[in-house]
Amino acid sequence: MKTLRTLFLLTLAVGVLASCRKDAQFTDESGIQLDFSRDTVLFDTIFTTIGSITKRFVVRNPSNNAIRIDIALEGGTPSPFRINVDGSSGIRFDDVEVLGNDSLFIFVEATLDQSNSSNPFIFEDHILFNTNGTQQEVLLLAWGQDAHFIYPDQAIQGLPPFSYIAGGYDENGNQICETVTWPNDLPYVIYGYGVVDSCCTLIIDPGVQVYFHGGAGLWVYRHGQIKANADLGQEIVFQGDRLEPFYSELPGQWDRIWLNEGPAGNTNEFTHVVIKNALVGIQCENFPLYPDEPTSGTRLILDKVKIRNCSAAGILSRNYSIKASNLLVGDCGQYGVALTGGGEYDFNHFTIANYWDYEIRQTPGFYMNNVYPDINNTLQVRAITNSTFVNGLVHGSNSNEFQLEFNDLQLPTGLNFSNTMVKTEQSTNDPAYFDGGTMYRNQNPAFVDVPGRNFHIGSNSYARGRGTPTGDPNGIRDLDEVDRGMDGAWDLGCYEFVP
Repeated sequence: MKTLRTLFLLTLAVGVLASCRKDAQFTDESGIQLDFSRDTVLFDTIFTTIGSITKRFVVRNPSNNAIRIDIALEGGTPSPFRINVDGSSGIRFDDVEVLGNDSLFIFVEATLDQSNSSNPFIFEDHILFNTNGTQQEVLLLAWGQDAHFIYPDQAIQGLPPFSYIAGGYDENGNQICETVTWPNDLPYVIYGYGVVDSCCTLIIDPGVQVYFHGGAGLWVYRHGQIKANADLGQEIVFQGDRLEPFYSELPGQWDRIWLNEGPAGNTNEFTHVVIKNALVGIQCENFPLYPDEPTSGTRLILDKVKIRNCSAAGILSRNYSIKASNLLVGDCGQYGVALTGGGEYDFNHFTIANYWDYEIRQTPGFYMNNVYPDINNTLQVRAITNSTFVNGLVHGSNSNEFQLEFNDLQLPTGLNFSNTMVKTEQSTNDPAYFDGGTMYRNQNPAFVDVPGRNFHIGSNSYARGRGTPTGDPNGIRDLDEVDRGMDGAWDLGCYEFVP
């Protein structure tokens, strides 16, 4: 088989070379755009395939005159891809001649180190083309481990490339309503955006690992739902798809989990979930094209969730309802938790610890306001109602890690902070919002290991014994499933002190 392929390539090379006659008229005209039979060469899972795979695509010269093209494999020798142009293998080819309205075949192979289990899920490279100064490229992709790969197959102007992971439309244009379950058999790798459509639900089983390629995300469209509920030791993890040690704690590797509004009674649920290294961990808001919608009736429920290393925000909420228990948000480039516009919030036993050290951060770890500019750049002033924050711990490297900022046109009603320890320069004396006797300012949380990002509290933490039972069944045990009050008192934050 190898001999036949070599003979075929040599025969092809002879044909191509013979076709480029010495008397051909070559043009140095700028602006010539080559036509490609495909703009992406995608290889299925190489990790489980014996040997290498060869694919081809066609490059066409649309000009009436002959041209010379410089072709190069961007990744060079270290690239897992190999290319063959004009019957020759290599990484760079200069002055490749193609007659007017003629074509050129390019063959691509991918060979990965199948013994290396730390291979990234997706290998990426480009073939670069330079035609009289006009630059073009073809994307090369190879899936490097066995996984469920979700690759975008939908394109709508103004939206990122996406695919439906639940829902979509059948061949007659009718909307599909369904519940899709992701079992814990293989990892899931999302390229582009994975969409849970209206009237659909995505259920993610305990232990599932979800990986996102650069810029990718998960989008639960309005009236859709997600249920990601797991157990201690079987956490569901959302993170980037680069598996090398350098990327294990690198922020901003993927985009976000984006949740839109829905009716009362619907819930988006995350239990024993880890979300790390995104731009935004969770962004929950009304779909921007409907700026006048009221606060979402659908509630986001977070129980024993860790969100960390997000380059913008851990949680960004706008006109949403959130119930959070035993929540840890750590190290975000702007805000740990930003609650904007209107909303209804119930936070119990939460720790926001922002020691972001990639660059200077001017924003607080916890921020709440009641205004935002909508898609039409109109300033919306919304109602914050019936919201309670209790047993919280907000700290970080800045002097002001807690800030409220309200427009007087519609001040919050029923907003109360109690049994909460904050590092702040802002007053917490307003009885309309604060229980003055249980607001603890600028005290030492005595985290076990800030450089190591261990935000359990130590024996000398001011947070010890200053919590209170609330009747919330999810608050009885902490993020590690440790019973609260074992020493006769409840502690602040997501972790109970353990000697």
